[in-house]
Amino acid sequence: MKKIALSLLLALHPFCASAKIFSTNISMSNPETGESDNFQRSYSIAKDFFNDLSNTGFMRLFPSYSNQSIVTSNNIYNGLPINLSFPVSDSTKLVFDIPKLGISKTFTKGTRSQSTNALEHYLRNDIDGIASKIARYQIGHTGTSPLAGNPTSLQGQLVAGNFNNAARLSLTTRPQPHRFAVGVGGGSYVQDGTDISIVNIPISQEINIDSDHPGRKLLLNGQFNYVTIDQAESFQGTLGLGYAHPINDNWSLIPNVSYGAIGTVDLYSLGQIISTSLSNNYRFNINDYTLSTVNMFGYYHSLPLNVSGVKSDPNISNYVLKNGFFVDKILPFTAFGHKLNAKGLFTDTQFFGSEVFIRQFNEVGFEINTVDKVKWLDTVSFGIVDTLRLSAKYVFSIENPDNFEGYELGLGYNF
Repeated sequence: MKKIALSLLLALHPFCASAKIFSTNISMSNPETGESDNFQRSYSIAKDFFNDLSNTGFMRLFPSYSNQSIVTSNNIYNGLPINLSFPVSDSTKLVFDIPKLGISKTFTKGTRSQSTNALEHYLRNDIDGIASKIARYQIGHTGTSPLAGNPTSLQGQLVAGNFNNAARLSLTTRPQPHRFAVGVGGGSYVQDGTDISIVNIPISQEINIDSDHPGRKLLLNGQFNYVTIDQAESFQGTLGLGYAHPINDNWSLIPNVSYGAIGTVDLYSLGQIISTSLSNNYRFNINDYTLSTVNMFGYYHSLPLNVSGVKSDPNISNYVLKNGFFVDKILPFTAFGHKLNAKGLFTDTQFFGSEVFIRQFNEVGFEINTVDKVKWLDTVSFGIVDTLRLSAKYVFSIENPDNFEGYELGLGYNF
């Protein structure tokens, strides 16, 4: 999978951000011997981070460490400062402190290892809503939350998928019942100083449900996303169902419901989101140009999730307004004997409701589509593939330009 991501993104990857997702600064002192030491490290993988913050980790990092040692650890956990310490010599008292959330918790068990195990149990089981509070902070204050708050998160990809399903209708120039499309795309971004790459495989089908009104269609869609945040891997999956209802020959309304889930061992994160949206697609012709506007208003809400004893319920809700303007034109020349349709686009996306790190972003780009069946594709696919689509976008934030920028490429096939 990493090789696929690299081949898609290498040509358009202009950034060299090196910020890590986790970091620690550990100080150790031993009153008995007078010895002291310090350790600093940054991490991309949560497991490596937590291994160093365990009692066995302290023993490995500091040869002189013992129960007599005083340890203070100042950490950054995906953008959130967290302090951890054994502040008293010859004591198992473990202090867990998150100043920005107003949380301070003490664990005192029979041994220091048991105290750190108690902290792990506290976090994994979302006791006092601690894991959910941490997730909410990350969504609102960091650009690397895999669940929500940024365009490459699960929430951001659901928004993009819902909008694209409505926008794709503008490409239909004649009735095409049971139209099926599959694609592969890639994006390279810098969010909050961190490199993020995404490879996605979208699948969609338009099903004509009324032969007398070919514009009335069910829209089925799904998408699988493979995301790397620095070196941490994340996996997303989405499913959606929409209905296209034509008001007239130029205007359609598209209500849609969708669901998505995220899971990543590398970031110790999971979650699920459900959404509903209503889109408006209106198009008109001016000479040889087709102009269209797509407007979408959606509601996105996270749901509680419990997998293998790990719980998450950040309870975020967002209203999203996304508007797009498109210009299409059949090109006056052919390529390899095929007519082409060129399409320019501009979109603006705004988030309201729960706090998110990136509340606004824009896209500018273009698409090139073959108008008629591609002969060589028809031959090599044994008559399955009809048309081809290439796309490219530049994604940026007018509101927050220093914390978000990216590029996207896409390749799609229509059947």
